[in-house]
Amino acid sequence: MGFVQSLLSVFQDKRELLDLSSFNDEVAWNVAWTPLVGGGTNFCTHRATRTKSLTSSSLSFKTTLSAYLFSAVFLAVGLISAIASLSTGGVDPGAFLMSLLFPLLFVAIGAFLIWRMRSKECCFDQFSSQFIQGTTVHNLKEVHAIQLIREYVRGNKSSYYSYELNLVCRDGSRLNVTDHGSLAAIREDAQLLGNYLNRPVWDVIDFRIPDGLSGGDGKFEALRTNLFE
Repeated sequence: MGFVQSLLSVFQDKRELLDLSSFNDEVAWNVAWTPLVGGGTNFCTHRATRTKSLTSSSLSFKTTLSAYLFSAVFLAVGLISAIASLSTGGVDPGAFLMSLLFPLLFVAIGAFLIWRMRSKECCFDQFSSQFIQGTTVHNLKEVHAIQLIREYVRGNKSSYYSYELNLVCRDGSRLNVTDHGSLAAIREDAQLLGNYLNRPVWDVIDFRIPDGLSGGDGKFEALRTNLFE
């Protein structure tokens, strides 16, 4: 039993327990501290850039080159395979269509990934006091803080940590800005956004979330149960 306990302790979360009183903010007690969006990539998909002009300034999160290249791999494989199928197509229409199915699937995956990452691009504009993501517009005056949390993503062949940058609203609700696997990048962008909005950054990535702060989200409890029980 002692050996089993020692073995399991390797997988236990040994981070310091989060103490919400350290924020000295009542809103911190009303917000969920579990992941807002599921999944996430193991590489950086979006970065923040600030644009200044004589009359205004804005901060945008744009899709990274590495994210485009990742999607382009699927497109390239699909297109090359499709061209190969067209050049060697036989007289059997059924077999020819089946040979195009695999290439078209890869093209569809690549196109979907690009669309998905582009749809997550957003802009913060202090002049209009708006946060725009896709076709959705939010009032920046409702933003109370910036939240940084991590999520353990378990895959079929590998597992990794993904990090979320969320906006915390005055009523305790949250809006996801980005979610990817680069810790250094997301912390740098959170600080840049915090300085731009003049809002605090609640970075709890290095802390363990108490069970009572699961905020009604079952993902944390399920993960804890799978890992430690």
